[in-house]
Amino acid sequence: MGTKFNSNYTLLILILCFSGCKKTENYSEVRRTLEQVLVDDQKFRTPIFDFAKQAPLDRKNTEIVTRIIDSLGWLGKDKIGKDANLALFTAIQHACKLSTMEKYLPLLKEAAYKGNAEKGQAAYLIDRVELLNKRKQIYGTQYSIREDGTAFIENLIDSAHVNSRRKSMDLFPIERYIKMIDSSNNIANNRK
Repeated sequence: MGTKFNSNYTLLILILCFSGCKKTENYSEVRRTLEQVLVDDQKFRTPIFDFAKQAPLDRKNTEIVTRIIDSLGWLGKDKIGKDANLALFTAIQHACKLSTMEKYLPLLKEAAYKGNAEKGQAAYLIDRVELLNKRKQIYGTQYSIREDGTAFIENLIDSAHVNSRRKSMDLFPIERYIKMIDSSNNIANNRK
């Protein structure tokens, strides 16, 4: 009963909501669904990433979010709230298929331009798509962790000017970003 019932229930809610939301622009069901997507997005990511448990949730989240975006567009915080808006981004950012990321990247860029998404979210997805296509990242949002637990940024174009590009996307300077990653990584390592 578990997963199949929940998937069918979720789809039923989305179908009912889409028909009602378009008429009344009451996005409360969509908001609740997306808030759960955000919870599920982080369920097995922190403090230690468990791919085997997280991957099925990521696939389910991607399916839910792409149906919402395809039906209603990229909804802003003003319509669905901060967490639900963030869920739109995280589900696409963590999609299992590059083709999904590439399909929704232009919509995220447009949403950021219109104020319906954060510019920084667009920067993260742009960098992820660039790296997955074996190109260099632009904003330095994608990092790796050394054996000693410290973060580093690799495959970055024109590193001398990365902070001006980051600033244009409302991101912290790269030095501060790396310190923040190192700090949160040290906290996670201390929980082990």
